[in-house]
Amino acid sequence: MKTAERPNDETVIAEEDCKPPAKRPRRKAALKSEERIAEMTEVDDDVKKSPAKRSRRKKGGALKREESTAEEAGSSNLVMHDDGKKRHVGDSAPIPLDAMVNVMEFLPPRSLFNIALTCKSLRTMVTTKMVVQSALIHGGNAKRTMEELHELMSNHSIHVPSPLRLLRLANGKRCEFCFTSGTNHVRPGLGVFACWECVVSGTNNRWNSYNRHKRSSSIKLTKAWKTSWSRYSRKPIYRTILSFPRVASNGYSSNHYFWSEPRSDASGERIGPIVTWGDVDDLCGYYDDLKAAAAAREVAAAAAASNVDSATAFNAAADVAASASASNAAATENEEEEDEEEEEEEAPPSLTNGKWIEYYLTKNRNAPPKENYIEFNETFTSTVAIAERIHEEREELKKSKRDDKKQTKVAKVEKMLDDLKALIDEPFRERAIKTHGKEKYLRHGTSTSQCMSLETPFIGSLLQPYINSPSKMTKKAMREIAEKINVALALIEQLLQMDFLSDDVIFEAAAKTYIRECFPNVEALYACESSYPGNVNRMDDSFLALVQSDRFLGALCYLQRNDLSPILLVTEPSASLAEASKYLDEASLKTLANKAWNKKRSTSLFALRDSEDDTWAAEAFAAGHEFFSAAMAKIDSYGTWLEAEDKLDQEDSRKAVLNEMVKSWYFTDFMKEEDFDKVWEWVATSIVPRLSR
Repeated sequence: MKTAERPNDETVIAEEDCKPPAKRPRRKAALKSEERIAEMTEVDDDVKKSPAKRSRRKKGGALKREESTAEEAGSSNLVMHDDGKKRHVGDSAPIPLDAMVNVMEFLPPRSLFNIALTCKSLRTMVTTKMVVQSALIHGGNAKRTMEELHELMSNHSIHVPSPLRLLRLANGKRCEFCFTSGTNHVRPGLGVFACWECVVSGTNNRWNSYNRHKRSSSIKLTKAWKTSWSRYSRKPIYRTILSFPRVASNGYSSNHYFWSEPRSDASGERIGPIVTWGDVDDLCGYYDDLKAAAAAREVAAAAAASNVDSATAFNAAADVAASASASNAAATENEEEEDEEEEEEEAPPSLTNGKWIEYYLTKNRNAPPKENYIEFNETFTSTVAIAERIHEEREELKKSKRDDKKQTKVAKVEKMLDDLKALIDEPFRERAIKTHGKEKYLRHGTSTSQCMSLETPFIGSLLQPYINSPSKMTKKAMREIAEKINVALALIEQLLQMDFLSDDVIFEAAAKTYIRECFPNVEALYACESSYPGNVNRMDDSFLALVQSDRFLGALCYLQRNDLSPILLVTEPSASLAEASKYLDEASLKTLANKAWNKKRSTSLFALRDSEDDTWAAEAFAAGHEFFSAAMAKIDSYGTWLEAEDKLDQEDSRKAVLNEMVKSWYFTDFMKEEDFDKVWEWVATSIVPRLSR
């Protein structure tokens, strides 16, 4: 069978490589994009169209059809401006630099600092007036900085900060010398942004910002000038120097802390006080030199006045005429040289009114002229009143917002409680949801304090998260809380039935009688007492836990602060002993009964909560009778001893001493002490003098 001849595979591959790739059918989206690009290239040179937005596809892949009018309108809104940037015709033009000054005057210090870092043009627009007004009006640490600087600037005692340095000081957060410690405002008395460590110690070999290549010769920024030095008392001129306004120092005890040496910041600007620690002695030496020169001039003038004669006067006149003619000739020769002027010798400064200090600071320390301080001081003075008014308005607005917020919160909580009240069973619906503290919250409350509290503490514990945040309350949560409250109130109502106490047992019968006197009805359980949170009753979470564990006697004892001591005085044998008491009055008997009831440690509130049942009450009842009987016997024996030993003449005095001893802390030691003489020593030194007063 013949087969068809197949060409060689290598020949086939070569022929396929030589063929051009087959053209794929173009998609509609690509064709449409090419048409739009062709249209955009045909626009004029002055107006250029923006590229049309690519049409969004539908789910099936088809393109959304858009109207050609919308495309033309969108593409014709883009215009090429002279600055080479494309902008839409409807866009706003950039703000001119001249108008930025008006904008910058209303910015807070941080925004003004950010805008100053934008470019040099905006940086040069920052002025001292702009910075001072911004800091004072917007308040905070920037305002405190301006206040500290004004105190120094009004005395002309520091170098005048430039507007940019003033802006840096208003926004400072860290020490400008160590760059690590946080600082809120400029250091008082220095006018620099320095931390306390750099001012007094300069620890950790900190770098000084004025010199980045070598360390400062004085690490500490300040240095103490002590008034206890002998030169201070020897030369009174030091007092004049230290009290001069332009001499800045911080006085503490007998020391004056001065700027240690002249400093500059990283930009080369002079900072800090003008007068340094070394200038104090230099000023004193300068004063001594001026004083010596003045004395020499006086001596020379006196000698010249006494020795002058007519010949000397004639010669002096001739010399004056010759010198005048010579000066006129020199002035004539130098008329063409206008730049050369003769310097007149300045008169020495006065030593009486401090002008010599001004002269020294100007000539030797390059102190800024007082005119340079005017802009800062005038701006500060004129802006303070405006800043205070704005601050008051701002505080009033904040207070108004806080009050509105508190009123809104109270309204939400009251609505929530009204809705909850409708779900609680009668007849104690009103009593269970009774609140207090709303007026106090509206007057003095903060955003974190609770707007109101419930008089029943265990209900308040259930509702506290929702009172703090009423929006968290849901219908489901409200129904659950209402169910818990209804169950708890139903258990509480069963307390006063007292079926759990038997009339056949002496203790239980006496306890039932006493408790019914304390709580004649259920309303008495809700009786409030004054406490730190406000008027609240005793039904808190611990009380509810006792009720839920069927410890009804313990719950009622908890409401009475676990004190059932009065039942001792109405049951035997303590009742007979109390009635037959010869020395103790009614108040002392109650105190003694309380001591007897608390003789067992199990009667404390903590032991009550931790115990498993209420058997402790019967044990405390029996132990109380035993202690009461022993105490009455001991008191009668001691009263008889006092009468036999004739320690106190009158019977009333003996009664007063024994009543006072029962109420004192010494009574426990009295019950243990067998020697009455030792007891008398304590009574004679402690109780008798107090009663005699």
